Amino acid sequence: MKRYLVDSHVHLGATEDGAPIKIGAGRTLTLSRILGRLPLRGVDVCAVVDLGTTRGLGELERALATGLLAEAEDGGLRGAEGAVLVPALEAEFRLPGAGPFHLLAYAPGLDGARELHRIYREGVKNPNLSTQRVHMAPQEFLRAVESAGGALAVAHAFTPHRGLFGVGLTLEDALPERSLLGLELGLSADVEIARQVGAVGDCGLLGGSDAHGPDTIGREMNELQGERPGFSLLVRLCGGKAETIFGMHPAFGKYHRTYCLACARTVEAPAPVLSCPADPHHRVVPGVLDRALSMAPPERQRGYPAYRYQLPLGLLPGFGPAARRAIATRLGSEHEALHAASEDELRASLGDARAEAILSMRRGAMPSRPGGGGHWGRYARPTHGA
Repeated sequence: MKRYLVDSHVHLGATEDGAPIKIGAGRTLTLSRILGRLPLRGVDVCAVVDLGTTRGLGELERALATGLLAEAEDGGLRGAEGAVLVPALEAEFRLPGAGPFHLLAYAPGLDGARELHRIYREGVKNPNLSTQRVHMAPQEFLRAVESAGGALAVAHAFTPHRGLFGVGLTLEDALPERSLLGLELGLSADVEIARQVGAVGDCGLLGGSDAHGPDTIGREMNELQGERPGFSLLVRLCGGKAETIFGMHPAFGKYHRTYCLACARTVEAPAPVLSCPADPHHRVVPGVLDRALSMAPPERQRGYPAYRYQLPLGLLPGFGPAARRAIATRLGSEHEALHAASEDELRASLGDARAEAILSMRRGAMPSRPGGGGHWGRYARPTHGA
């Protein structure tokens, strides 16, 4: 068995000629750009969650025809530099009386991508675009994906917009009959938060970057063991086999704490806070931490993966594009710089200021202001030697 790093949630912004696929993702986030970024980030396997759309499937077929990708064992699609893609699909669902939420489906190889496209095309109005509302019951979607040899996960489960728990639903509401189900933490939650929520059940916890641009690929990913890089790693993730999740400190996430829309500020009182302390009639965006701590705790203990904090180098002070390219050349990948390189190696390669930014992140430095209401948390520039 070998260890692999897997980013289980990367979007495809557009076709190579600029036709949109994921609205809201950058048009520069093309299949070729994704393949070029994966080695720099240290990602071995990447699930591209828009390959079940009509345009996404077309891009995949063209990439195979031109040699940009080649079908590999275990349902993987290998690029020239060695990174492996796995076809996936993100789709939206809505139950009566609740807001919309997203599910992620993974499937093996080109045939799996075609099956995801068939399911998606039959349930949406515009199959060219990703993350459209699927007009079928989530349980029916689960059965269709499993019949196609695929696996399912709940996307960014805790987030207040389009997260299953965030819109007030439970797994039993959406998917009462399930044998294997992954649950993505999202950027405002970590394993410690999930540990306190009984509604997580026995789902396999996983971290995905939900990348909407090339620079955020790999900002959250999973380390686990497997026989080979490919689809079976996504199945193992959904089955709870992640050993370590590398992800952002949840306080940096856009929805970590409750945010009052009338006061235009994030609450500062200890969680849980689900209304504005100044006026309970004000409209708020509930925070992930606040909602999680208001949910019932687990009735029994279970195993959880380790969680190690990281940030994309582009979000740390002093790391522009040139510095990031130099890091990949000197240290092998951004992941090596963030987690494996020694302090001496970092200081020798990057200088004291940049090295201290990484070391502070490794120590789990909290943002100076937590995120909420769609606003990122903020980090203060670390002081040398702090």
